Amino acid sequence: MAEHQRAWERQSNDRQWKQPEGDDPVTLYRMMKTSVERFSDQPLFGYIPSEGMARSHLSYGEFADLVDAVASGMVSRGVVAGDRIALIVDNSVEWAATALAANAVGGLYTAMYTQQRGKEWAYILGDSTPSMVVVANTTVLDKLVEAMPDDASAWPANGVVLLGEEEANELPPEGIEVLNWSAFVQDGRAADALGEPADDPMALATLIYTSGTTGNPKGVMLTNWNILSNILSVQSVFPIYIGDKSASFLPWAHVFGSTVDLFYMIRSGVHVNLISDLTRIADELTEIKPAVMCAVPRVWNRFYDRVNAQLDSSGVKRFLSGKARKHASKRIAKAGVVCDAVAPTTFWDKRFDKIIWGKVRDRFGGNLRFAISGASALSPDVAQFIQMVGISCFEGYGLSETSPMVSANGWMGYGESRLNSVGKVLNGIEVTIDTSAWDDPDRPDEGEIIVTGPNVMQGYWNKPDETEKVIIEPGTFRTGDLGKLSKDGYLTITGRVKSQFKLENGKYVSPAPLEENLKLDSVIEQAALDGRNRRYTFLIVHPNMEALRKELNAVGIPTPGDDAAVCADPAVSEWLLNRVSNHAKGDKNWKGYEIPRDLILDHDEWTTENGLMTPTMKVKLRNLLTRHEGAIEALD
Repeated sequence: MAEHQRAWERQSNDRQWKQPEGDDPVTLYRMMKTSVERFSDQPLFGYIPSEGMARSHLSYGEFADLVDAVASGMVSRGVVAGDRIALIVDNSVEWAATALAANAVGGLYTAMYTQQRGKEWAYILGDSTPSMVVVANTTVLDKLVEAMPDDASAWPANGVVLLGEEEANELPPEGIEVLNWSAFVQDGRAADALGEPADDPMALATLIYTSGTTGNPKGVMLTNWNILSNILSVQSVFPIYIGDKSASFLPWAHVFGSTVDLFYMIRSGVHVNLISDLTRIADELTEIKPAVMCAVPRVWNRFYDRVNAQLDSSGVKRFLSGKARKHASKRIAKAGVVCDAVAPTTFWDKRFDKIIWGKVRDRFGGNLRFAISGASALSPDVAQFIQMVGISCFEGYGLSETSPMVSANGWMGYGESRLNSVGKVLNGIEVTIDTSAWDDPDRPDEGEIIVTGPNVMQGYWNKPDETEKVIIEPGTFRTGDLGKLSKDGYLTITGRVKSQFKLENGKYVSPAPLEENLKLDSVIEQAALDGRNRRYTFLIVHPNMEALRKELNAVGIPTPGDDAAVCADPAVSEWLLNRVSNHAKGDKNWKGYEIPRDLILDHDEWTTENGLMTPTMKVKLRNLLTRHEGAIEALD
């Protein structure tokens, strides 16, 4: 096999996207089978079976055999086309096999997060009415049994499949069978062969439940063609090659994770390596040595903070890193590109790349060539730093309702990316800006982003009224995001329609990009900016307590007591507010009226467990404001 060989030909820019044509796969399962035909003996998944064990690998062919066994097992237990199969499982071979097996029989997979609350699982199961549910372990099953009704009719009729070999502790109501995964697969291998797999590209492939920041989650209905059109539109446009290793840790229950980090990688002939323990991600990256990685801005922000802290930790490091930055900036400026990595050229440039940036790349295993950032805005400062390190990192934009990708940097070709944008709209998709949804006279070119294309969802499951609010006509979707489109086709995201707020002076504030900007500060872990119908904005911050204590001690502010005591100290709030204000005043991203006049410190991390974050890491603002209601009322 030739080095750096792409799996497929790039799609023509002028092809039609209403339906599959030619050799296009028509379902996710059939897409997987075409990859198996090409890469049968090559490794598809690398995974650690259990803590302390070495990484195991499963080839494309072996995985396809597993999928067929799971599909046969489903059919033998009564699963039919149109059935939903629920998953409460972390990323795993079993997750992928279940999703693709459901697709093979014409069913839909509905994935949830293992860290969600039991009542959220119960709601999604009650709404989607699956015929079978696969759960990660006995802990998940115990929590599910506690949350679900005692009536067997509320449970999936075809039973529960339990990963691992442990016997169940708490059991569902009588009549609902619990079967271990190995027994389920064994039964599938002994059952009749699957036969002709489903082949309808317009049939539903999944229900992906949205985060539910302001209410119950909604099931986004995506067809095979919704997802496949998204994958095919960017096949062989990024520097991803057959046999590349990826490091996978984005949850596949999220549309970015499933479409890009799983199905797109299978289409591309990639060796997908699962991160088994996020607390040991650096060790696993060193072992995997990935060439490809998908991540969210929070990962890149932490990387940015930690590397810069280390580079500033001594005079020698500051001197050497300063030289490295100078040479890298000069080289990149000469190339005239953003986002794309630019190889060092001169003697000293190569020297500093080896002793500084090469060691930084070693944190990712030393081979990382290509990365995608999605789910929220990536700071231009962080993007430029990643480029200096020598990694091509492209930001994209999309939603669950758009399968997900709408636009991205990088896919247009080398040197065509643009900072402060999410790139150009993908082939087959059209974006328009509805300026009537936004009446800020200072920003007349902004408005709600409207997406039309084959990637747009069919609607929300069981929610026709909610569907009607966002689907203008079949294939055209109101995103709820604010943005603007340049004359030459680059899209910029500026906020959310619902999260924007108006101050007493009539000025509008879009908090999301400002919050991301603040989180570049090493002492700010989480941030929420608000001020609707008030004279000024205020800021709620959960700090990085270790970094905060270090900074406070350096300026002579004592930090006795626990985290709660430090965050309750008015001197600490005043110091951090001044730090935020000074940063904002010197940053062109901030307008004067957006700079917060008050700050509330929260010593507790915002998590899914305490109801302050969604599983996709979005702040539940209503809950956060309620938590700090007294402190907010006390503000001027």
